[in-house]
Amino acid sequence: MEHTEHDLVPEDQTSLIKKLALNKGTNSLSLRMLSYILICSTLLALVITLIQLRYDYRQDVKVIKDSIAQIEVSFLQPIAASLWNLDEEQVQVQIEGIMNLPNMQYVLVKEILGSSEVPLLARGRSSERYDLQQEFELSYQGELVGKLFVAASLDQVYKRLWEKAMLILISQTIKTLVVSIVILFIIYYVIVRHLNTIVEYTRNLDLDNLGAPLELGHGRTRNDELSELVNTLNQMTFKINHEFEQRLKATEQLEKERDFSATIINASNAIIVTLDNHLDIINVNPAGVMLTGFHQAELVGQSWLSVFVDANKRDFIEDELRQLRVIEDQELTLSDQNDTQYTLIWTFVPFYEGNEVARMIAFGYDVTPLKQVENEIKQLNDELEHKVEVRTEKLEESNRQLASAFDKLKNAQQSLVEAEKMASLGSLVAGVAHEINTPIGISVTAASYLQEQSKQLEENVSSGKLSRSFMEDLIENLNQSSELLLSNLRRASDLISSFKQVAVDQSSEACYTFNLSENVHQVITSLGHKLKRANTEVVVDCDRQLELYSYPGSFTQIYSNLIINSVTHAFNNWEGERKISISIVRENEQLLIDYRDSGCGVPPELANRIFDPFVTTKRGQGGSGLGTHIVYNLVVQLLKGYIAFESEPDKGVHFSIRLPYQAEKPEPEPKSDIDPEEFRI
Repeated sequence: MEHTEHDLVPEDQTSLIKKLALNKGTNSLSLRMLSYILICSTLLALVITLIQLRYDYRQDVKVIKDSIAQIEVSFLQPIAASLWNLDEEQVQVQIEGIMNLPNMQYVLVKEILGSSEVPLLARGRSSERYDLQQEFELSYQGELVGKLFVAASLDQVYKRLWEKAMLILISQTIKTLVVSIVILFIIYYVIVRHLNTIVEYTRNLDLDNLGAPLELGHGRTRNDELSELVNTLNQMTFKINHEFEQRLKATEQLEKERDFSATIINASNAIIVTLDNHLDIINVNPAGVMLTGFHQAELVGQSWLSVFVDANKRDFIEDELRQLRVIEDQELTLSDQNDTQYTLIWTFVPFYEGNEVARMIAFGYDVTPLKQVENEIKQLNDELEHKVEVRTEKLEESNRQLASAFDKLKNAQQSLVEAEKMASLGSLVAGVAHEINTPIGISVTAASYLQEQSKQLEENVSSGKLSRSFMEDLIENLNQSSELLLSNLRRASDLISSFKQVAVDQSSEACYTFNLSENVHQVITSLGHKLKRANTEVVVDCDRQLELYSYPGSFTQIYSNLIINSVTHAFNNWEGERKISISIVRENEQLLIDYRDSGCGVPPELANRIFDPFVTTKRGQGGSGLGTHIVYNLVVQLLKGYIAFESEPDKGVHFSIRLPYQAEKPEPEPKSDIDPEEFRI
């Protein structure tokens, strides 16, 4: 039933409480709202009253204190003069004037006689304690003649504050009640009566027949919270109706799916059995009936263990099933009434109703044909294992033969390595002999000539045939022979130093952390005169902060040999650009040194032998053919790196060097028993 604007004045004589009640219970929303309003209003009135009384109290006390302060200004000097003149009547008049001040309770004048104070005159009511009190000294012409004691009472102040508090509380209470009742009536007409309508509509709501949507009243068009509540309620009822329709359709669908599931279960080849908590059969599908040979009625109520499990495995599976938990892929055997044995794979799933297991669902899959195939496969595997053993023995024999052949091959390889070493040594010795033979031979010839000249000098001295011309020729010949001997011995010494570098004596090389940029620039500076004479430019690309823990002397030899090699061979009689580029970069855990020149390049017949000793195009012109060989030995043997060479005629040369990068001194590694020379060919 809907409420309209005519329902504002009910016809029956109901009480206010029933009119304002939201429902028939005693816990009325209107009464609670009225209680809350009264409590809040009362507390607010009390707070305001206390604030007002505190303010008035402080003002009254201030007035009394100002009066006491006024006594000091207006009465002290006249009273002191009267005491000096022993005019008690005048003192009494002045005390009466002080008592006439507001809230004065007691006034006492004491006279100073010697060192004691003697009460002279007193007015008012004395007490053990006073609300406000103060004592003043009475001095006349600089001499203390007495003391004035003044006390004030706050009784009148408290009385006035109490009367004022009662007045404020009564007025606030009346105002609060009136405002609360008015507010409550407004709340009822604006909110509560519409809530009653909503409650009544909800109480009479029929889920089977929802009827028309809820409306609060004719002509109500305000879009407020109540309207939103009504709209929400109408939407809720619509959704409920829609959900009922969907549930009905879902129920119909479930029935169809149930029929479909029943069809699948009945037509399934798998055995599906429903068991109670005692493992007795509740239901079984036709596949189980056909496998056992019993009728459906005969199976119901029997123990699943006695029907589907052979006696020798019942105890084991029974202990597992009594725990009412999921069991998967349990292989069991079954013998039917004709003693035909079947192998089934069973899976057991508990079915819960609430938190309790109501029954167990057993799914059995007949794998008897698969079991037969498995047995055949096992038999084939056994035969295959025997064949594998036989072939393994043959393979082991072949491996022994291969191992023997490998040992022979390794011995042959070692012999080849030794032969290659001897060949290299012979080539090196031949080269050394060839290179040193010329300066040593010239030196021997010069020494022999010097010996002959010495004998000739001795003979001339003995015979007394010395002449000036002979001595001049002798001195000239001695100077020429000495110069020739010295130059060729130096040449031999330089060749021997180069041969020492070929050996790469690691024991004499210092190893520490050094700056790569500074190292290469030191080499360029030391070779500056040769580069300037050859009109050659050297461009270096290297990070100034890049450091390496290695052999700095070896890097100096590498740069020196490469640069001198370019100056001597690449730019000799070269009319093109004379430029050398050196790039030094770090790539992960490797150091890459890229060396290029723009010279004449290397002929193809020498390119493949560039790192062999005594390979040179300047034979007899000062070239020994050991520069690149020294570089190769330093990079590969000492620095444990890799070097590659590329060149084309008239396009310069390119050396690419890769070395292990290590910025700090490594931890000492255990020495290996393997000689690296054994693996170098």
